[in-house]
Amino acid sequence: MAEGHSEIEEKRMNHKLTLRNVTKRYNSEEGELKALEEINLEVKSTEFLCIVGPSGCGKTTLLRMVAGLDYPSSGEIILDGERVRGPSPDRGMVFQEFSLFPWRTVLKNVEFGLEIRGVQERRKIAEQYLELVGLLDFKNCYPQELSGGMKQRVAIARALATNPAILLMDEPFGSVDAQTRNVLQEELLQIWKRTEKTILFVTHSVDEAVYLADRVAVMSARPGRIIQCMKIDIPRPRKRTSMEANVIREQLLMWLSRERVK
Repeated sequence: MAEGHSEIEEKRMNHKLTLRNVTKRYNSEEGELKALEEINLEVKSTEFLCIVGPSGCGKTTLLRMVAGLDYPSSGEIILDGERVRGPSPDRGMVFQEFSLFPWRTVLKNVEFGLEIRGVQERRKIAEQYLELVGLLDFKNCYPQELSGGMKQRVAIARALATNPAILLMDEPFGSVDAQTRNVLQEELLQIWKRTEKTILFVTHSVDEAVYLADRVAVMSARPGRIIQCMKIDIPRPRKRTSMEANVIREQLLMWLSRERVK
């Protein structure tokens, strides 16, 4: 782990994310639209929690509010005892789009958040996280020279470089092919194990959720509510086609199918 991070890690060792009665409303030409309704969720320290739900149920909206990029209409989001009121280095975000700056090298992309904060040893820290994701040899390349999977690794390194308490991931592997997606899932689990980060991960893929998560939160159709929260008691490393995984997958799919027909 990067030099100078140890104090921050000790401070955040037992952090907790809590969502209390979070509701989100929008005004439209047709009137008020309720996107999320009474979301209550607690994410434990170092937990890997996946959120699944029908399209349009507010998964991304929920993640953006945790990131501080949007705000609840009512309710509150609390991290480490403090109410979330905007973006902060405490929360690193990885989007489905690679969202890299094409005019900056891989190294400079990873340095970006550290640069904004005025961190002096940002090159050293960025190189350590590029090594963590296996891309140190590509530090002087530009994003257009990388594959989709490599771009997303850079995005993950950039999010981790500021040493956030929680890593927020919005369909991060949705735009890559199936084989690359499996590889990235494996790599993410290794990174999670090494960094002991808390991860809140939005996905449309039940298979992905079962493979990655400690728990899976299932959301209803709009307005999005959490209708189930299932613990995944399958030892790691997991076999994607095991009997235990298939049983959990079928249960999650059953809950989701009930929401799609509404």
